[in-house]
Amino acid sequence: MRPLAISISLLSLLPTPSLTTFFYPHPTASLLEHILVDTWGAYASNFSSAITPCDRYVTEVGAAAINSHRTTSAQWLRVAFHDFATADVGAGTGGIDASIGFETAREENKGSAFNDSFTFWRPFVNEFVSMADLLAVGTVMSVHLCGGKYIPYQYGRIDATEADPRTGVPEVGTSIEATLAQFEQAGFNQADAIGLTACGHTIGSVHAGGFPEVLEQTLITSNNTNGASNFDSSRAVFDPLVVREYIDNTGARGGALVTSYNETNRSDLRLYASDGNKTMLDLYAQGDGFQDTCVTLLERMLNTVPSSVQLQPAITPALIKPVNVTWDVTSENQMVLSGRIRLLYPGEVSSDPVSITFSNGYTEMLVPEDGLGTSAFRLADSQANATARYLSFSIQSTNLLEASSFTIATNGFEPQVCQIQDEGFVIPSMTNLDNGKVSVTVATRIGNIDFDASQLAVEIGAPVAQPLTLVPKIIRTVVNLGEVESPVSNLRYWSGSAVIEAPTGAVSVGLLYKGDVIDILLLDAAVAGW
Repeated sequence: MRPLAISISLLSLLPTPSLTTFFYPHPTASLLEHILVDTWGAYASNFSSAITPCDRYVTEVGAAAINSHRTTSAQWLRVAFHDFATADVGAGTGGIDASIGFETAREENKGSAFNDSFTFWRPFVNEFVSMADLLAVGTVMSVHLCGGKYIPYQYGRIDATEADPRTGVPEVGTSIEATLAQFEQAGFNQADAIGLTACGHTIGSVHAGGFPEVLEQTLITSNNTNGASNFDSSRAVFDPLVVREYIDNTGARGGALVTSYNETNRSDLRLYASDGNKTMLDLYAQGDGFQDTCVTLLERMLNTVPSSVQLQPAITPALIKPVNVTWDVTSENQMVLSGRIRLLYPGEVSSDPVSITFSNGYTEMLVPEDGLGTSAFRLADSQANATARYLSFSIQSTNLLEASSFTIATNGFEPQVCQIQDEGFVIPSMTNLDNGKVSVTVATRIGNIDFDASQLAVEIGAPVAQPLTLVPKIIRTVVNLGEVESPVSNLRYWSGSAVIEAPTGAVSVGLLYKGDVIDILLLDAAVAGW
């Protein structure tokens, strides 16, 4: 497999979390920012492909997908809510932790949404990106791309290792008293519970095939193979229509959980009417302000995590972002620093020159690539989606002697300064994953008397399948290094290998010096949009 050099002898000089960081500004933040920001076009993460367009059902194609009337964007919201609903905020347990992956056999979690979603997300999981963080990203993107507003996204969720012992999702026949008690345990009062449910049910459907106790089986036809009944008249648009149609008694009238032929299973009706429809009337009166209410409620839901988890600050689009910057050794035995810089423009891309200047004074003008990317984000109050321009570089190390940082500068952007180090690095062109074996070669500089090569170590992090869930677990393996002949006069080479299980996503190779990570390389398992 080819190495994926999202790499990583790179240290931002901006304030960072307490962990030593080598991505910009942190491995997890960098990779998740890629998913959130690089939406379409050049170097797109491909994460949004599942919900573009928003009525897409990614699990099937063609007529089968159309006739199923399933909606992946709605499935992603459902998965997040069901994962959250087992939270006990008083005890500090549950919430968004991907434990739902172990809980799909429970009656409260019936339907295809869970395994559909985890099957799509699983290739994106690696040492730095948890399934729980991806689960939250799924909600953020479903809302943002499908008509709603952007939900500020914090990262740092940790995947559960077993099912939550609590069941927490109100079922269609659950009494209103029990339903409100379950929401209360998760930290949401009556008005919160009503608002969160309305926000979650503004896209998607109920399916007779999965909920025969709610819908008549006559809905199942060759053109509606699962017997879908939409929550409102805009199935794939995140908007206030579910509230309007409920209050006005028009269209879908709030959906099948309001209008079910079986009064016992009108769970949304019981919840909406539990305060005499006060909250629904308030939401109705908000008009488009409904979107802001949903942002607040959904953000609270996504940030409900076990008390042992500390979420990191919200990710924002990086206007200047180093990408795939890494040291390597060419076939001509030349050491080079290469990569590309992503610039995000609010609208039209500028033709202004962009420079990279190193701390030793060496400067090059960056070469723009032909392809442009498009982001779901809009910047600086622009009415247009941001455009990403990529500029590549490859510089021989002889030009970078004693350089410890570089600066990216162009008109209209605040210059960005990032550190580099070359005391030790993983060689991408000589590190690979093939048939379950990871072969690693690292290089260290000759001449630094303070650098003790005996303190080097390599650790591999591989996401692999685990029983009872589609959520991968991370297996870590230490590689024993031995010195080998180096073709480069000023470098020493060290090699080793390790056998790993079949990975489900990108495999990380971390180079450590005295226990601290000094370089990271991701080996692409050719399964996700990294």
